[in-house]
Amino acid sequence: MPEDSDLSLMAALAGEHYLDGRSKVELARTHGLSRFQVARLLDQARDEGIVRITIVDPTQAGQGRGDLAARLGINSVTVVPQRSDETMRSALARQVAQILPQRVHDGGRLGVAWSRTLMHLPEHLDALPRVDIVQLVGPLSAPGSSTAASSTLIHTLGSYSGGQVWPLPTPLIVDSPEVAAALRPLEEVSAALEAAASLDVAVVAIGGWGPGASTLWGRMGEQEQERARAAGVVSECSGILMDIEGNVAESGMEDRVIGVRPEQLKRAHVIAVAAAVEHPEAVLAAVRAGVVDDLVLSAELADRLSQELDG
Repeated sequence: MPEDSDLSLMAALAGEHYLDGRSKVELARTHGLSRFQVARLLDQARDEGIVRITIVDPTQAGQGRGDLAARLGINSVTVVPQRSDETMRSALARQVAQILPQRVHDGGRLGVAWSRTLMHLPEHLDALPRVDIVQLVGPLSAPGSSTAASSTLIHTLGSYSGGQVWPLPTPLIVDSPEVAAALRPLEEVSAALEAAASLDVAVVAIGGWGPGASTLWGRMGEQEQERARAAGVVSECSGILMDIEGNVAESGMEDRVIGVRPEQLKRAHVIAVAAAVEHPEAVLAAVRAGVVDDLVLSAELADRLSQELDG
């Protein structure tokens, strides 16, 4: 470990070089050192964490859409550029990973919903403030999704934060209200559902609604589908169905859903991602329902959302 005097010299040299723009030759002359000693001390300053260099690639940073955020009445809208080597879902998760450290703070509680987009979060995060992690919903019981993948997401985020983890070891929707009623009182399930009552920040995904637009639609019975259609459902978020005005709709399906409740989301600061480019109405419904504060989406969906507001 370097002596305090050495650390002070490193800090002084680093400030003069990186902040004031003084050359290594000038620093050597001023401090009575050789140019090679200055170079070595500057390198050591980086090794000791005295100097930290952050490189921001503008091609990877999301672009704020303050005009759209103002029209929607929410905190922020960020349009995400998609790189050539990634899917749009991964790009959306990358932007969420950039926003999260700005929203969560040590001692807080973060809720995360499993989704095909948010499962990419660990690819872009390597650390979080020390917060507790609550799983808001599990995956749909459908091809390509599993409770194991959902559990991996939550526990990986928990390892980044170092806080307590409340996993929710159930699918988003089960086969009957009776099965759901039997699962909810189980200790691990009830603990996660209760922990969601005091979220500081939540991360969720917004989906479209209808045949081909929602996997959840295919898990509904004919009567539930008809009730959803009659209620004007256009949006789904963590198993919560909403009409275009943002009203939470009931179809009977909610008795089979195990997860976060609308009132719990509304109390949190919600970061929402939307991947369904063809369904701007789904985003608008979620915003009107009060379950969106920060919105992350593609440029195409942002344009369609603006057109929806104009119409």
